[in-house]
Amino acid sequence: MEFFTNLITTALIFAVLCAFLCAVIQGYSGFGGGLIMVPIMALLFDPVLGIALSALPFFLGMLLIIPRSISDVNWSEVLPLSALSGLAILVGQNFLLSSSSENIKIIMGCFIVFIAILLLRNWKYTGKRNIFTSGIVGSSTGLVTGSLGIPGGPIMVMYFLSESKQPQVQRANILMTGFINTTVFILGFIYHGIFEQKVILQSGILVPFFIAGSFLGQYLFVTIPTKWFLKACSGMLILIGLIVVIA
Repeated sequence: MEFFTNLITTALIFAVLCAFLCAVIQGYSGFGGGLIMVPIMALLFDPVLGIALSALPFFLGMLLIIPRSISDVNWSEVLPLSALSGLAILVGQNFLLSSSSENIKIIMGCFIVFIAILLLRNWKYTGKRNIFTSGIVGSSTGLVTGSLGIPGGPIMVMYFLSESKQPQVQRANILMTGFINTTVFILGFIYHGIFEQKVILQSGILVPFFIAGSFLGQYLFVTIPTKWFLKACSGMLILIGLIVVIA
């Protein structure tokens, strides 16, 4: 009985609700769920533990979504970007694991507010798209993901969204790059010994709720206008970012 009491805490119950709602956002847009879930989990737990609990549900949830989008992936952009991003993630994790919780929360909150403002202003990258720019975006994405634990990376998202391609292709590129990044991130945490038994069990409790939310998000993708949804998410990001900085 004591084992379950220690396992299922009040914070974990709130984390279940958070996982479901953020999975809806992730399933709908291909991104945004991590930007919202990670800071909330960092408040419920400490940043490293919160990020660890978020990583496995994201990985398994995306694993179910990926097959439907894989045929739309533009591999010529995704592969070089993901390769450099993966290397940068492992470098960034050293900062995450060696910094104080307060510093991580402040940087995380400020970055999320900044990204949310860019999304609200509908900022788009208008420069050239080649291996060099993909490398810069990949490295920046990896450093942000590794040092702050935000799955997928908003820098990569804005880069793909600024491309003049069909929404399905943009979403597939975002999902695949985010999936690769999450895989590398988890491997890095495994190497550093973060995934202890209790973390794995608590994370496993979140998985079914995250998967259910992901499927609901995919359904909403064809029923709710994209612009309305993204504006609502951006406003939510600003609020959460400010709370993380102040808390």
